[in-house]
Parts: sequence; C-alpha cells; structure tokens
Amino acid sequence: MLLPQVLSFREFRAGLAATLKQVQEPDAEPVFVGAHRKPEAVVMSVSHYQHLRDRAERREAVEEALASVRAEGLEPSALGHRLLSEVALGRISTDEMRRQLTEHYTR
Repeated sequence: MLLPQVLSFREFRAGLAATLKQVQEPDAEPVFVGAHRKPEAVVMSVSHYQHLRDRAERREAVEEALASVRAEGLEPSALGHRLLSEVALGRISTDEMRRQLTEHYTR
C-alpha cells in the first residue's frame, strides 16, 4: 500500500473548497490531513464512507454466519465459502447466493 499524501492543516484550510470538490469526484481517493505530514484526519465523500461501512457490515455478517454454522459443528462447502466471499465483497447479494446454492443442490 502506498503511503497517502498528507496535506498540512494550513494547506487544507487554504484549499478547503477545492479539497471538498476533489473528494466528490467519481472514484476519488480520500484526502489525509495532519501536522508535520503525519495523517491525523481523513476527508472523503459521504458515498465513499457509506461504501466502506456497507463493506464492513457485509464482512461482519458473513463472519457471524460462518461462526453460527461452525458452532453447529458444520463447515460450508467450497462453493459455500466462495459464495460467502462474494457476498462479503459485495459482488453478489444474499438472495443471489441462496439462488445459486439452491440451484446447485437441487440438480
């Protein structure tokens, strides 16, 4: 991972409007702000923040589901693991996972 570029607080204050506009651009990276180039705060769009929160919630839900299955003494199949990973990454929904599992096991 590359170290982020860090704006000083002075640079951030002077370019506040430009920074806020920058983080609103599609696929914009967050902007780091700090003293002596040490990151102390992050500025990002609300949509980027929500994307991060959603991803963390999906990952947590998958971990809880796996823990529940394992508490029963079971282990998901390789297909189940793959589909759970896809859900955690947000590539498929839980409904799509159920559909694929149902299709696979009703053949």
